[in-house]
Amino acid sequence: MTSDLDQSGLQLSVSSLMARDPVTIQADSSLSQVAETLADHDVSGMPVVDRGGALVGVVSQTDIVRLRAGSIPTSGWHGLLVRDVMTHPAITVPASASLKEAAGLMTEHHVHRLVVVAEPASIPIGVISESDLIREVAALSAED
Repeated sequence: MTSDLDQSGLQLSVSSLMARDPVTIQADSSLSQVAETLADHDVSGMPVVDRGGALVGVVSQTDIVRLRAGSIPTSGWHGLLVRDVMTHPAITVPASASLKEAAGLMTEHHVHRLVVVAEPASIPIGVISESDLIREVAALSAED
C-alpha cells in the first residue's frame, strides 16, 4: 500500500506534483481559441481567468464535448465565449494541501483537476490532475 510520504518520510504536498505556471485562457475568449489552446498545449483543461488574471472557472475538453452533444449546431458556436461553457466556480486547492486532500476534493466534486491558487489571492499558480496522482502512485509502486 502507498502513502503520501516521500522517501524521507515527509508529507507530500500538492506543490510537489502540480504543473506550475498553468496555461490559462480569458473568460471572454472564443470557443475556437480554447479548442486551439487545449490542442496546442496538449492539455485537457485549463483555468479561466478574468482580465486581471484572477481565477473565474475552468474549461475542459469535457465542456466542449457536452456542447457538441447538445442542441446547438457547431455553426451556431461562433458567438459563444469560454464563460458560456466553463465550469464555475473552479474547485481550488492550496499548494500546501496534502495529496490525500487533493484526491478527496477531486472525488467529492467529481472533477479531473484542481486549480492550485496562491493564498490568499485567487491567482492560478498550478494545476494538479488525476493523472498526476496516478503517476505518483505508479512511481511509489515501482519503488516497492
